[in-house]
Amino acid sequence: MESESTTPTLPITPKEITTDWDKAMNLIMTCVSGHIHSRMFNIVMKLNICDILEDGPKSIKQVADVIGMDENSCFRLLRYFVAHELFTEDKSNIGTFEKTTISSMFSSKGKLRPMGERYTHDLHYKMFESLPDTFATGHSNATKSVGVNHFWELFDLHPQYKDLFNQTMKVYTEAAISNITQSKGIDFSQYDTVVDIGGNHGLLIGNLLEIYPTIKHGINFDLDVVINSSDQTLRYSHPRLSHVPGDFFKSVPESDCYIMKFILHDWPTQDCVKILKTISNSMKPNAKIHLFEIIIDPRRGYSKYETYIDILMFQMVNAKERTLDEWKELFEMADFKLERVVDDIKTGCMIISKK
Repeated sequence: MESESTTPTLPITPKEITTDWDKAMNLIMTCVSGHIHSRMFNIVMKLNICDILEDGPKSIKQVADVIGMDENSCFRLLRYFVAHELFTEDKSNIGTFEKTTISSMFSSKGKLRPMGERYTHDLHYKMFESLPDTFATGHSNATKSVGVNHFWELFDLHPQYKDLFNQTMKVYTEAAISNITQSKGIDFSQYDTVVDIGGNHGLLIGNLLEIYPTIKHGINFDLDVVINSSDQTLRYSHPRLSHVPGDFFKSVPESDCYIMKFILHDWPTQDCVKILKTISNSMKPNAKIHLFEIIIDPRRGYSKYETYIDILMFQMVNAKERTLDEWKELFEMADFKLERVVDDIKTGCMIISKK
């Protein structure tokens, strides 16, 4: 019988216990409590707190008076985001808060404001309440919880959310443009016509026209509800650019080059095949499609961004991010072949052509 005074052998050292404990607690503060972060950030967005601090430090009383909140609640709200480095507090004058370079990004003039609003939007949040059911069944019914059968139908019912979506897509495109246009692995000078399928505001194709004067005609092709968005200021203007509404399940403009940025990841494999076959019908001889899509590489390791977008696609549109083998399988089903992967495009880029 073992003595009560016997000290059990620990399977790991105290240092390792601390490390594992810290990692576990970090998960509690991020993943496990993520819904709290989202709701808290939603409050910051709705009350425009980032804007309030833009023109200089403010006391808690000043902020509380502007947003119409009692001082105690306001203090706890701002203190919460000091811990997350969104704001700072004057240590010599506790209760006085200041902006940061990060909070400025979420002000009304900040580039990340649309993303902050959209991803914490009440509508967006409601769609993710059924996420456990999605994993249990392998199929998402998230959009039915907000009264539509498919994500894209939301735009007609919720124009504000549609505008946030369009603005968010602009942010993603702006982040990718410099990488795409400076890539040494892509040259659009050889094409007469370039069609951006699902181009939203036309920002990417517009920039390509600026850089490549040899492109005679650029076409931004998207749904009518997107092309004729309520916010026309987002539409890119260029003398060689046309904005054409349509449905890529039915037909697309004829061209010798197509670009698609984060489009196929919005659709299940069967629909991706239909989209590619529709494009195939309009492709001129030797035409190419440039796909800017995430390529998951298990050997490289999984990034938080890739896995986050994958779950976003799963829940909102029953779609997914894919590995290179999964992409090749999809291309095969649509009678396309992968010509090459452009390695210097951070978002991922594949050039494909008809077999």
